[in-house]
Amino acid sequence: MAMSASEIAEERRRGRFAGVTAIAAGLLFPVGLFWFQIVNNDRPEHNAPAQLRFFDRHATELLISSAIRSAAFALIVFVALHLYRATKARNPQLSSVVAVVGVLGPIVAAIGSLAQAVYLAFAAADYTGREFQTIDGAKDLTESGLLVVIVGLSIAGTVALAFWFVIGSLNAMRVGLLNRFMGVLGVIIGPAFLLGLAPPVVALWLIAVGVLFLGRWPGGLPPAWEQGEAVPWPSAARGADEPALEDESGSHNGEVEPVGPAVRKPQPEPAAKEDSARRKRKRRR
Repeated sequence: MAMSASEIAEERRRGRFAGVTAIAAGLLFPVGLFWFQIVNNDRPEHNAPAQLRFFDRHATELLISSAIRSAAFALIVFVALHLYRATKARNPQLSSVVAVVGVLGPIVAAIGSLAQAVYLAFAAADYTGREFQTIDGAKDLTESGLLVVIVGLSIAGTVALAFWFVIGSLNAMRVGLLNRFMGVLGVIIGPAFLLGLAPPVVALWLIAVGVLFLGRWPGGLPPAWEQGEAVPWPSAARGADEPALEDESGSHNGEVEPVGPAVRKPQPEPAAKEDSARRKRKRRR
């Protein structure tokens, strides 16, 4: 059943807020991530005491970059909810699992990312303030059970968010809210996100979705947004059960009749008999 005019208008009002948050997330995510990576380029490897001293020297940069990345994660919640509600309105059978992973994934990822930076900042300050900075003491801080739980929380949130990219994009594409390019790109982002290969693409996808939510999509919005019902994208190939079109002469559209001297059209039965009799008289002469 199609949405009413008032429901479509309300959806558009919600879309303006969701569009702004999507664009903001698309801008903040690469800034926080790349800043964090730049700061960590000089981090010592396989040396717990040196790592803690490094975290202590760069605590401010690490905390701010992690906070920016966590804010981007949190903003994705509004994107996921708006896309879910729009898809649900056009496909009532849509599972609520899509909404659950779309909300919990970004929130858990945001909490895990920021909590990890806060823990390391406090652990580094504690270690560098000690009179005796031993290797065992450093390992106790960098391998503590609390840190393991925080890292596990961050990983779980990342996995849930990647799963949302796949199922959220796929379901939105099926009802026509996302075109094929945006839908397939969102599906690809899921596994690529887990491998750390998708940050720039995630940013571009979020900004593009924000433009779509704001109603500024080049060439106009997909029909599903305007009509308030599912409008699946047409298949590239014509279905086998689709009848062929015929022109006024009764020939099938796209079919060309063979022509040429080697082609003989069937003659009516009386004409064929007369032709045969004429050939016999010629042989007798």
